[in-house]
Amino acid sequence: MKIFALMLALNGLVFLFFGYKIYFKKSYDLINGFEKDYKKGLKDENYAIRVGKIYFLIFIAMEILAIYILS
Repeated sequence: MKIFALMLALNGLVFLFFGYKIYFKKSYDLINGFEKDYKKGLKDENYAIRVGKIYFLIFIAMEILAIYILS
């Protein structure tokens, strides 16, 4: 179970990195097809901000679950 918790925590850190890059650094090219859809007018900047927030929430959930498994 400790290996599973470690893998979960590492995946959570990946989500933290992507959430940070999308939400704070405005690296919207990390979202598949966003630039093309943005130019077509199908998606706007609010969509990218929501994706960044969702990544942060996934990070929090994974880290809490990893801590719960380890304890």
